[in-house]
Amino acid sequence: MSTTIAALFATLITTGMTSAVSHDITIVGGSIVTVIFAASTIVRRDASVYPVFLIGTISMVVIALVSSEANTSPFSSTIHVLSMYVALIGLAFSSRDLSSFCQQLMMGTNLLLTGWVLYQGYDAEPLKAWQISNPTGGANVMAAQINMTLPLILVRIRASTGQKRLAYIALICLNCIAVVVVMSRNGIGAMLIILTLYFLFNHKRMAVVVVGVIFGVASSLDGILQIPLVYNVLVRLRFVGYKPVAPRSLIWRVAWDHVKTHPMLGVGPGGPKKALAVIDTYHAHNNFVQVALETGIPSATIFSLLILLLLALPARTLLQTRDRFVVTLPILAYASYSWTAMPFTYPGMTLLLAACVHEARIAIRAKVRLPGNPVVHRRYFQQDVRQKRHDRIAQESTLFHGCGD
Repeated sequence: MSTTIAALFATLITTGMTSAVSHDITIVGGSIVTVIFAASTIVRRDASVYPVFLIGTISMVVIALVSSEANTSPFSSTIHVLSMYVALIGLAFSSRDLSSFCQQLMMGTNLLLTGWVLYQGYDAEPLKAWQISNPTGGANVMAAQINMTLPLILVRIRASTGQKRLAYIALICLNCIAVVVVMSRNGIGAMLIILTLYFLFNHKRMAVVVVGVIFGVASSLDGILQIPLVYNVLVRLRFVGYKPVAPRSLIWRVAWDHVKTHPMLGVGPGGPKKALAVIDTYHAHNNFVQVALETGIPSATIFSLLILLLLALPARTLLQTRDRFVVTLPILAYASYSWTAMPFTYPGMTLLLAACVHEARIAIRAKVRLPGNPVVHRRYFQQDVRQKRHDRIAQESTLFHGCGD
């Protein structure tokens, strides 16, 4: 019961619903919950520690503090950036004992956001871009979070039977509809990539071609939208209701000019808002560029290393079974969103990433999986085998002595 209550509270923060009360609860609270999650993990008897993530988090926090002091950044902006960086601590530990919490957090996020989006979509008259939102104001974030929890539903579809299986199939259909209703270009692209990699797992060449096409279209979408014919067709079909004034390529170019001017410590927490005001935006629309702009190239290098280490998980399972590969897909969903947006801004998003990564690590280390249940850790499986062997030897010994009598 306590695990479920904790997961429900974490779900409200992760989805940004707590911003209806106070945005500070979402930002600072998300960081605090992630720290509690990490602390709860490390005290478990089967806890695993990932030193690079621990040292990387501490290093980024220290650099952020120095950058804030050097650039005399506003206190509120410093607290926000520190909350973002501290939340990375959730990636430094894992324990099978917390699988129940992680799966409940992922499922709660999926159900809440899907229902929230579909409710708003049903009430909307002419559906258009940026009409769906939540208390944090981040429509794209909702699409990314639904995509990050899609793999859990795919796993449960394979593990269940009968009416339960049909219910999960219906849920994943609603998930896909919700992502489309949000009208997030990145969200739709990431969803298509996830489903392609899953269903074409045994046809890898075809999957590479399809994913390459999706990624290519998504990467050049700003340029495609500039074509008058394409833009007019999309407006007529109500897929878009605006013309992008500052394409991401321009935002990144302007941001990089500031990075070259302040390479070591960046422009400081809160600085990107001033630096990018000239093109009427307040962040770099890219996790990596944003970190480099805000706290410098060394900090961005550390952050990039952490993401690369996470991407190594799906790379390791690519040539293994589909069941192991699917649990790593949330990492690809997060990385995809990181390229054109700023999920790192929300500590709750990092908490959700930590939960997804936790389940991926446990699954990769596992030897067996029980249908419909969390994976069974290798250590416990081996202990069970040893115990059965010991019981069998004891039984044979008893029978031997009994025959001797």
